[in-house]
Amino acid sequence: MKLKVITFLIVTLFLVIGIVIGSQLYKGQLKAKDNKIESLQQEQSELKNTNQRLSELVKRQSKTVISDEEKQIREKAELFVKSMFEMKRDTSFKSKSKDLKPLVTDDYYSSLFEDSKDKYNLYDDIFVNDLHVYFDVYNPKKDSYRVFVQFDERIETEGQEKIENRKTSVQLDLVRTGDGWKVDNLARFNLQRNGR
Repeated sequence: MKLKVITFLIVTLFLVIGIVIGSQLYKGQLKAKDNKIESLQQEQSELKNTNQRLSELVKRQSKTVISDEEKQIREKAELFVKSMFEMKRDTSFKSKSKDLKPLVTDDYYSSLFEDSKDKYNLYDDIFVNDLHVYFDVYNPKKDSYRVFVQFDERIETEGQEKIENRKTSVQLDLVRTGDGWKVDNLARFNLQRNGR
């Protein structure tokens, strides 16, 4: 009888050990499959993002889109230069903030208007005309461009009969945003010597 009890206990022990080992193996396999599923889902998400980015790039490479993008860059540059440099007598630079807001990035807008005060009035009328916009050949893969704009400034000072005409150029850094092309920086240089 003792032998039967010992045999029964040994068989029961082996059976319990077998069940524990089997369940641990099952849990390990289940965890490995869960990890594999999670990594495949992450890979699928990355592939979807890559696919979306590449399809947008393909769309941007069509001839009509390219000409539209070039046109947008030119129009944005011309509108920015006119808004930035044309001034009326007795107005301040701060008054331009509303007009320039949709044309520039948020960072550049902050650098233009954050510290400016609304007290410096101009004593001249400044007009911009004869704008010429130059930039590299459009490439759909690029999200930023350096655009050069050459224009004539006409400065009429109150009380003086002399009208000053100046050839001026600016370099605009345009970047592609979710809202289209926006100006991110400006560098100005005169093509003629200063002096009145």
